Amino acid sequence: YCYCCCAASAARGLPMTKTALKVKINELPENRISVELEVPAERCKSCYEASLSRLGSSLRLPGFRPGKIPKQVIIQQIGIARIKAAALEALIDKAWKEAIVQESIEPASEAQLKDELQSLVDRFNPNENVTFTLEAKVASAKKEEEE
Repeated sequence: YCYCCCAASAARGLPMTKTALKVKINELPENRISVELEVPAERCKSCYEASLSRLGSSLRLPGFRPGKIPKQVIIQQIGIARIKAAALEALIDKAWKEAIVQESIEPASEAQLKDELQSLVDRFNPNENVTFTLEAKVASAKKEEEE
């Protein structure tokens, strides 16, 4: 359960599993894999909105009650890049966890984002699908056979 897309869908009465996450796995040398994930626009939008709300609720401005600051004012105060970065971090984390379960991946290390986060933030549009690639070390197949 993440507070990004699941909370937004639960609030609307929708099931937590939304449109399918597209996963493409490529094997790399030295027990590493490259996982390309495509997250649907619907999830991107809800994650962006949740990040905007979460960041806005922590913002304190004179003349506004806590949690009642208009979205445009939040964007102006915090900056669109920071909101996008927060949304992407939550989205990447959620998508990776879902891909591990969906594809039965056994990671032996933390996943590393192949691209720079800043370049992903620059091209992120919450109304469009987002595609990114993560690389991680996996448990070796030889170890599994021996056990």
